[in-house]
Amino acid sequence: MNTKNQNTDTVTLFVKLFVKTESNEKAKQALLADVHGAWSEEGNYKMELYDATAKPNVFYLFERWKNQTALENHFEQPYTQGAFDLQKADLMAPIEMNYLTDLWPVNETLKKEEHRALTTLIVPFEVKHGNGPQIIELFEKFVPLVRQEQGNVEFSFHSVKGNDNLFVLYERWETQQNLEAHNKLETTAELVDNVGKLVNGTVLGSVLFVTDISK
Repeated sequence: MNTKNQNTDTVTLFVKLFVKTESNEKAKQALLADVHGAWSEEGNYKMELYDATAKPNVFYLFERWKNQTALENHFEQPYTQGAFDLQKADLMAPIEMNYLTDLWPVNETLKKEEHRALTTLIVPFEVKHGNGPQIIELFEKFVPLVRQEQGNVEFSFHSVKGNDNLFVLYERWETQQNLEAHNKLETTAELVDNVGKLVNGTVLGSVLFVTDISK
């Protein structure tokens, strides 16, 4: 089993911001400016802004960068500083930046993507201590199957750097109907059952139902 990130230069980030109610619109506009600015940067492969259906005032960013240099250059841009400035008085907690290791995809040539608003699920979950290898083995078998399903655009599985018990699943579908068809498959039900035995809490409780508001 090869779980080494083959995209050794690429930097993948999953970012969470919990903003104050009165600062919601200000934060949204600052984050949109950051996203749209990132799209103009050569070193940015992907940057998407989401809000969470069931979590008011929570925003998420999913980002891919060509390399660490490209990300550091992004941090120096005025629109990025505008997003960081939200930490002065507009957030309920510090910005949560999770650096991800791409377990799958591996051996793929990542490149700059033109943004498309698609049906997206992001699932950050914590496994019980010591269950990391088992969860990796389950997804090693599952990911290739999902990528062959009708309407699947991306299905990526990541570990979180610095914590052996945290993982993030990122999946994008052409339509909600494609996602629903995927959820009805026996292979999906079997995976959810097996994963449920390894994680803290429940699989469903870990799912972030999000809306892409990047435009």
